[in-house]
Amino acid sequence: MAILLASIDATPTPGRRMMTIIGGDFDSFGHPETNAAVLCWAGTEQIQLFSEISDGHRPHVTVEAWDGPAPTDTGEWETHGHAELHSTSGTLGISIFDEKMLTPFMPIGAPGTYLVDVHAAGRRQIRGLYGKPAWFADELPTGIERFLVRVWPKHSATSTSPDRPHGTATNPRPPGGPLVAPDHG
Repeated sequence: MAILLASIDATPTPGRRMMTIIGGDFDSFGHPETNAAVLCWAGTEQIQLFSEISDGHRPHVTVEAWDGPAPTDTGEWETHGHAELHSTSGTLGISIFDEKMLTPFMPIGAPGTYLVDVHAAGRRQIRGLYGKPAWFADELPTGIERFLVRVWPKHSATSTSPDRPHGTATNPRPPGGPLVAPDHG
């Protein structure tokens, strides 16, 4: 059974639908081609999450580091996506698009390739609220849309759980490759 090593969380404001998780050796943003169906993208030292709407709210983002495949969690989540991260620093932190860090860097393990598993909820609800008269009343809506990002070393994925065979949890493309559309549950 996999062990949770660490977790961080923050409520970033999306910029052009994107929220960014970066590693300590982050150098420059990758520029993924996006469409409405994409939930996440990863490359070298970065993971991009894609909100249901472009701005005007603050989703809650939790990032967890695991030593092996994280438990399958399908309860309240509306959608699911996955990617591969190449980490040169062995750390991740939640940032906003202009590179201001919202959390300290959290250790995720040794440098290498990591599987990224993303679940999201509250997407239909935030889409339904967007543009209503009270939208910007006093403060941006916070935590309606939620993301759970779990990462673990790819090499540990050879020990699979019956709920998630190895082939269904990974993007067969190299890090920074084409986007993977989310699985809808």
